[in-house]
Amino acid sequence: MMKLAKSVVICLLFSSYNQVYAKGTDFEVTAMPLPDAIGVLWNQVLHKPFMLSPDLTLDTRKLTLHIQPDNDEREFIIRYLDNMHIRVSTKKGIDYLYPYQVIPQPPKLYTFTYIPKFRDVAYLASVLGTSFTQNSAVSSSAAGTSAPVISDNQEQAFMSTTGDTFVYRGTARNIAQIKALLPEIDVRADQIDVSAYVFEVSTDERNGSGLQLAAKLLNSRFSINIGGRQGYGNFIQFNSPSLDALYELFRTDNRFSLVSSPRLRVVSGQQSSFAVGASVPTLGSVSYENGTPVQSVTYRNTGVTFQVKPVITQNLVSMNINQQMSDYAETTTGVNNSPTFTNRQIITNVNMKDGDIIVLSGLAENKDSNQNTGLSFLPKSWSTKSNQKSNTDLLIVLQAKKVKG
Repeated sequence: MMKLAKSVVICLLFSSYNQVYAKGTDFEVTAMPLPDAIGVLWNQVLHKPFMLSPDLTLDTRKLTLHIQPDNDEREFIIRYLDNMHIRVSTKKGIDYLYPYQVIPQPPKLYTFTYIPKFRDVAYLASVLGTSFTQNSAVSSSAAGTSAPVISDNQEQAFMSTTGDTFVYRGTARNIAQIKALLPEIDVRADQIDVSAYVFEVSTDERNGSGLQLAAKLLNSRFSINIGGRQGYGNFIQFNSPSLDALYELFRTDNRFSLVSSPRLRVVSGQQSSFAVGASVPTLGSVSYENGTPVQSVTYRNTGVTFQVKPVITQNLVSMNINQQMSDYAETTTGVNNSPTFTNRQIITNVNMKDGDIIVLSGLAENKDSNQNTGLSFLPKSWSTKSNQKSNTDLLIVLQAKKVKG
């Protein structure tokens, strides 16, 4: 009993904040630094020689424990240290104490399959992949059909990006997250009906540009918003229930010549195109076979090409428009036997509201004509000279309406 009392006095001398109690068979340590606590436990409780790893001498953690009489002191202490990732090995009667790292076991993986209702597998994989960018991994696949997924087991995680069935292999936690997201992602894509009229407008100096002429005709019937007020000078934007009313308005003016009238239904984010024209043969390179020249012929498409790619949001339709008009004529200079091609193209991106009408311009072809009027047998000074400038504008009248339901 006297020996135990001396041990208590020795332990109290470590520091003012360290407390060690020994009452009978009870032993208690409170907030004692780890290296000091190990020394007290092995010297005063286990009574065994020990060696402490240098890493543990710098460990700043503090120990608090209470050993009761019915506890196995050694089993209790070793279990306590093991919870702190400290291992005890015994060799030739000496205990060696050293830290160790816990290697986590890879989580159990499960396979989840889903048949899409509205969107394709590639879309679902792209959205889910970006949703799980943190801690993501890419599975290996010879076919290249994997996508980023979240998983602690990077070698086996898998998310399909092709096919008609969405397949995911991962942890139960990730599968639960995907199941919760799929009803929000796999919904019907928005669609719009795009109606357009493409006109060639013939104007002269008195009428100004084709857009100015169109604005004059529209001003009497519609409340228009000139694009120049927003920093653009090549469009008019307004809202009207019917695009056909504009067609009837322009049709009565012989300066407006209809080129095409495409009608397209387009899914948000997808591109749709409309093309009317002909393939024109042109002479290509000359090759020789057994000394005989062979002339190659290449066909080039001409006519009208109309492409749109809308992105539909709740309040706006962002529309990428590509309008191209090409034609050909007989070559009078340059290469013989090949036609001369002319091409006019508009590529732009506009924001519209549901039902808005956009009138786009910007492709003009100018012509200057000089003409002398008079009798040939009279002096030239008696003839009349006239100089007339004319131009032809390409005008696009387009309306986008969301498809309801």
